[in-house]
Formats: sequence, C-alpha cells, structure tokens
Amino acid sequence: MADRLLAVLGSYHIAVVLFLLMILLTLVGTFSQKTLGLYESLRIYFVSWMVPREGWLFGFIPLPGMASVLAVMFVNLLAGGVLRIRKNWRTIGNVIAHLSMLGLIAAGAMSLWYKQEGHMRIFEGESSNRVQAFQDWVLEVQEPGGADRSIQIIRETAFRTKSPGETTVFHRGGWPFELKVSGYQRNATITTTGDPSVVPGARSVDGYTLRPLPVSPQHEANMAGVFLDVVDLGGQVVAQTVLAQVIRQGEIVTRGDAPFSFAVGGRQFAVSLTRETWEVPFSIRLDDFKAEYYPGTRKAKEYESQVTRISPDGSETKFRIWMNNPLRDSGYVAYQTSFDDQSPPGQERYSVLTVVKNPSDQWPLYSLLAATAGLMITFLTKLVRFLRRAAVSPSAV
Repeated sequence: MADRLLAVLGSYHIAVVLFLLMILLTLVGTFSQKTLGLYESLRIYFVSWMVPREGWLFGFIPLPGMASVLAVMFVNLLAGGVLRIRKNWRTIGNVIAHLSMLGLIAAGAMSLWYKQEGHMRIFEGESSNRVQAFQDWVLEVQEPGGADRSIQIIRETAFRTKSPGETTVFHRGGWPFELKVSGYQRNATITTTGDPSVVPGARSVDGYTLRPLPVSPQHEANMAGVFLDVVDLGGQVVAQTVLAQVIRQGEIVTRGDAPFSFAVGGRQFAVSLTRETWEVPFSIRLDDFKAEYYPGTRKAKEYESQVTRISPDGSETKFRIWMNNPLRDSGYVAYQTSFDDQSPPGQERYSVLTVVKNPSDQWPLYSLLAATAGLMITFLTKLVRFLRRAAVSPSAV
C-alpha cells in the first residue's frame, strides 16, 4: 500500500503537469505585471494557494496558485526522487540533485512566510537603525505617557475592505476604547469638502474628507487613507479624524495633526497611519556617497555608499556598500539600491539601502552547490561505467 502511494505521488505524470502549470503561471503572472504591477501580480499568481477570480485564465478558467503547485511538487520530488528511488552508488548523484531542488522550494517557503524587507534612507553624515517597509501600511497606536509605551500595530490587511462603506472594529487588551476604521481607500489624499472633485454627501471630519486617487500598478506609490472613530466602552464617540497623506506639488507630507492624539478615561493616546517600520540591532552611518555617471548623461554608471556600522556596544566598523557587495550583520543584509540624484553638486545627498532579513538567505546558494555536486557525481559515475565497458575487449565479451 505504501509503495503504491509513493508510486502515485512520485509519478512522472504529476511532475509533467506541475511543470506545465509552473510555466503557465509564470507566463500569465509576468505578462500581468504590465497592467497590475509587480505587487498585485505576486499576490495573485505567485504567493497565493488559489488564484483569485480576477486572475482566472480568460476570465473563466480557475488556476492554482504557485504556492500550491510548489507544495505538490515538493511532495512529488520527495516521493519519486528521494524515497522511492533505488539507493546505491549509481544513484547517489540523483538523490543529491533532488534534495537540492527540495532545498530551493523550502527556501522559497521560508522567504514567503518569514522575510522582512524595507528600505533605509540615510543622508551623508547621519546614521539610522530604522527600516521602513516599501508597501505595507499600518495603524500605530501608542500611549506615550503610559506605563506601557509599546506601539500596538494594526496591519493594512486587517482593515483593508472591499468597499469604503465597510467598518472594521479593533480593541486590544488594556484599551479603554474601540477603534473603528472605515472609508478605506488604497490610494487617496486629504482634501477639503469644498473640493469640486469630492462626491456630494461624502463623509467629512472638521471640513476634511478623503479624495480617492487612481490606484497605481506600482503598489508602493499608493497611499492608503481611512476615517477613524474612537468609541469608549460605553459606546460614546469621543474622537474622530481622517488619516492619509497630502500631495502638494509632488511632495508628500503628512497632515499637521498626525499622529492623531485623543484622550479617553483620563489617558492620552496617539494613532498614526504610516508605513510599517522596525529597528535593526545596529546603526549605519553614511560617511560618503559616490556616483559615477555615463559621459554627458545623468544616468548612473555605478554608485556606492561608504558607511560605518555601529554595534550596540558602540564599536564601529568601516564598510563599502556597492552593487553585489552588501553589508551583512545579525541576520540582516543591506543592499545598495538607490540614491538621491536630484540634488545639485556640493549639496548633501542621501543613499537608499534595501534591508532584508531572510532566514533562508543562503539556502539557494547551498542548494545550487548541492545540485552542481549531484549532477557532477551523476556524470562521473556514468562516465566511469562507460569507460569500463569500453575497456572490455571484444574477445572477453
């Protein structure tokens, strides 16, 4: 029974179907980036277990998500390429190669579930240990003068609704209030009620309301907006506000009263809508930034950041970050990804470092090395067998 089950799970027929589905999802997901953008394409086709209705092929053919395909492929490779295969000196290379593919799939799963990624923008002469997410918005709630000053995080996925008319209610232990979030917009700006583009009857607070903006395919360009109602435990509304970003001549600034402060039961709280931020266990100081351009253009040929890594104990280490030469420390990797190319010569510029914490950061490298070793062993064993057969004389045969 067990052998029959392994034969089914590890069959070549399933492997062929899985490879065809991978090719199909890769093609559809890649072409969809032109209209949906990278973030939405990843969400719909590559990190989902089942492709949502809006991503079905031709609008009516359902598709499995890449996560489901890779999960089944993991079982298929394990059953057919590791457990069921005959194990001797002739197949050891094949076993190693299959194990390396399992390692690649496992690395992708670990990255999907546990990877943290954001950016750190540092001006010359300044240092920072705070990383801000590229895409994910959060509501941060804090009691600045309280005994517990920790920041409570409400992620965008929790208050993201299909319709602006829907309301999501949040309450955490110790809060003397409930936080009602409504009017969610993926991309919006605060404007006055006198704005002619505002829909008549739209909700407003103190003469301000949300004006929806076209959703950008580049998810990081979208700026979420919400209405907040603070309701005490007796059901009385004690504070209201609207939170978003304001766009003025292309410059993004926050409202003057953000974070929004309010008092409930004699306690003072603050809430803000911002990109998710977190701290890393070291600081990076930008000592100097250098960029070399192609002659007669403003297109960068190469650029680098000369930084100082400051450990928690105060010790300092000089480091040069440039393309394919990241800084690694405490499980984090800082890559050079962008810089300020608008400031005139002589003015302080900033460098943008992408900071990633990925527990499976080196797994793909190890898996590829194992695959190379497995394929080399397979090739050498076959070569040895061929040479031995060739060395046998015709008379001996």
